[in-house]
Order: sequence, then structure tokens, then C-alpha cells
Amino acid sequence: MDINGYSQGVIVWKLEETMQRLGISQYALQKESGVAINTIKGMRKGETERPDTNTLNSVVNALRAKSGQDIQLHDILEWQPDPVSS
Repeated sequence: MDINGYSQGVIVWKLEETMQRLGISQYALQKESGVAINTIKGMRKGETERPDTNTLNSVVNALRAKSGQDIQLHDILEWQPDPVSS
């Protein structure tokens, strides 16, 4: 089903995948970002439903600093079509 001609979708976490690809541990990300370990764990497991923009910014900046790569928000969050509504 779509709304105004657009497909419905869901936002999914890609933090786990990105951390593995970059070889960055949860502990290293926590130390670099200053974000609580339980918050990072929730983001990795896809359990965080309302991420704070400051937290997202801290995580992206930490991933950039640790990896030396041009990490962007789409590396940790992604919109995907909702398979239930497709």
C-alpha cells in the first residue's frame, strides 16, 4: 500500500554491519563517542526506536574518527520498503 504515490517503509539499523565492516568494537565506539554502552548496544541490536540526533551525530563522528572514512548517517540507518505493506 502506498501513501500519496509513495511506498510505505521502515527505518532499519545498520550500525552492527558498519561496525563489523570497519572493525570497530562496541567498546571502542563507546570510548570515542561518549555514548552510553547500553545505548550503543540497543542501536546495534535494532532495539532503539527514537534515537536522539545528538547521539546519532556522536556515533557518526566517532565512526569517522576511528575509521578515517567518510561515514554518513545512511551507514547506520536506512529506509527500506515495508515487506508487510508491499
